[in-house]
Amino acid sequence: MTTLKITVDNKKNARLLSKVLKNMNFVKRIEEENKASDNQYKTLNKLFNNIEHGKVFTEIDDPVKWQKEIRDDWEAR
Repeated sequence: MTTLKITVDNKKNARLLSKVLKNMNFVKRIEEENKASDNQYKTLNKLFNNIEHGKVFTEIDDPVKWQKEIRDDWEAR
């Protein structure tokens, strides 16, 4: 048995190549690895696990006012 490692430029092309390979009877196994997404997932998971429940936006005194200011800022651009 021989193993090939292939690097593809984006997820869409990786899915396409994976579909093509799955239809070939001599391909025994396909493993997908997305290093950027894995690292992002681990980082976000660590951040979310370190936040106490209900303590995310404690510095915002008036959430409605805060959202309106953000929307106004977007519309001004």
